[in-house]
Amino acid sequence: KEKIGFFVNGDYRGLSCDKVFEDLSRIGYEAVEFPYCPEEGAEGLKIRNSAATAAGLTISEVVCQRDYVVLEEELRKKNIETTLSCIRDCAEAGVETVNLFTGPVPWGPAPLCVGSGISTGDAWNMLYEAFDLLVPEAERCGVNLAVENVWGHLCHDFFTMEHLVSRYNSQRMGVNFDPSHDLLSGNTDMCFLITAWGKERIKHVHLKDAVGVMCRGKFNFPLLGEGLVDWEGFREGLQR
Repeated sequence: KEKIGFFVNGDYRGLSCDKVFEDLSRIGYEAVEFPYCPEEGAEGLKIRNSAATAAGLTISEVVCQRDYVVLEEELRKKNIETTLSCIRDCAEAGVETVNLFTGPVPWGPAPLCVGSGISTGDAWNMLYEAFDLLVPEAERCGVNLAVENVWGHLCHDFFTMEHLVSRYNSQRMGVNFDPSHDLLSGNTDMCFLITAWGKERIKHVHLKDAVGVMCRGKFNFPLLGEGLVDWEGFREGLQR
């Protein structure tokens, strides 16, 4: 049975994770996800996992979104090492899935642009170097990688993400399917996208609507049903 979860993105505004998880469970949620905190490590994840279990929740995934397409070599290495640590910590804490994206992150003050700031080939090679390390570690640890295609990134839609996922052909390498980013790229057939990925590749799903085009300042993520995502096609694809 699929579980509906809540993404606790940011701090808990002074509340303990126990209180937040209890409130989410009382509201009716069955799962929770949150960003990875390297400072807390595996012990911190174990505490949160215990709190989630006590509240009747499952940790559906831990979000470790780090940029692997960056020109600063030390930062790129640090991002890879942080992700490797997250994979190991999740395995130790009993969390099955890690959410990743690819980069380059387009929302900073001076974003790196593929095609001008870096060649397409060099960008993909950076991504390969990262996942050449991440995929074997995920396989060794028994943790799923749910990679999310995100607007403005090298992997920003189904087709660019499929290139990355098919390269590794690993049971541990899949996607976090988020319909909003594909919609911004002009891919509106949700039933096709979901069934094309299939049951084995979709490791996690986000419910997010969108309106606009994949250009900074020209889109928005409104409440569900107020954007252009075809939710009937989305539901049909998941049922299939």
